[in-house]
Amino acid sequence: MIVFILAPGLYAAVEQADNAALRGRPVVVGADPAKRGTVTSASREARARGVDEGMEMRRALELCPDAVTRPTRLERYREVAAELRALFRAETDRIEELGIEGTFLELDSAADPVARAAELCVRVQAELGIGAVAGIGPTRFVAYLAARHSGPGGIRLVSEADVKGFLAPFPVTEIWGVGPATAQRLAARGVNTIATLAAVDLPTLTTVVGRGAAAIHEYARGADREPLRPKPHARSLSQERTLDEPMIDLRGIAALLETLAERLERALARERRAARSVSLGLAFVDGSRVTRSIALPQPSTERAAFLDAAQALLSRTQAGARAVRRVRLGLSSLVRAESAADARQLRLF
Repeated sequence: MIVFILAPGLYAAVEQADNAALRGRPVVVGADPAKRGTVTSASREARARGVDEGMEMRRALELCPDAVTRPTRLERYREVAAELRALFRAETDRIEELGIEGTFLELDSAADPVARAAELCVRVQAELGIGAVAGIGPTRFVAYLAARHSGPGGIRLVSEADVKGFLAPFPVTEIWGVGPATAQRLAARGVNTIATLAAVDLPTLTTVVGRGAAAIHEYARGADREPLRPKPHARSLSQERTLDEPMIDLRGIAALLETLAERLERALARERRAARSVSLGLAFVDGSRVTRSIALPQPSTERAAFLDAAQALLSRTQAGARAVRRVRLGLSSLVRAESAADARQLRLF
């Protein structure tokens, strides 16, 4: 069985997790309503009032005038999403990401999928302060749909025998690849639900839908058996910061490097990797750039090693004499953390 874990309204949930004053209040994340901005995320409280992603912010505030609005902090949301995937990866390496909010997992066949999914959702709430729901099914699409319609309990299991009945009542727009234009063409043929779509033979569906007909037909019949496509481990990692004001003070740059090194240490831990090389990139106010790199004596997972290397590389630039606009710290030549630990152990003897 495949488990799909969804963190609905992740951006808004992160804002609530980061700020206790926002918890329990309607939160809407998006662009400035005065500039016809749109909603990128809404908390559960705002969604209950009719606010949805893609809606104009002005309309969202009409529906929910007491909503707290927040600008998008994409870097922070990606950081939390990476922590989510790290939590799941501790359970299984068989995971596949779906956007920033969702993750498919393929659990051991001996495991109780409902119990494991429930445990993971509880851990997400406890460790990250973010609500999560889960769907369980024999295919990716069924698991995805089950999570989106998980109901009050937050966990929904669809067995192989129940797939047809589960899919039948949903509108065709729930199927991946069926947008408004395709739905309109199907409706003209009297096809409005997944049940009626599943009853259409593939040649007829192809004349209506075109090239994507085969995949749509499989989704409608619960026959999409494509395996998960796990994302390979990163070969390099980097963190960068564009400064609000140009910086010439080396102490300020050093403090920024410490922050970037700390983030890279966490990112390596999530990937269970160690780095053999460190690079430093600077962009100056005149638009020129410089990059310096150095190999570490041994693979490392420690921020102190990255920071020492970064400081050495910084001394090989004109920072301190020229104002810096952007700083980038990178790690490369990544290896398994276990391999790095083994190598260090061997050097002790």
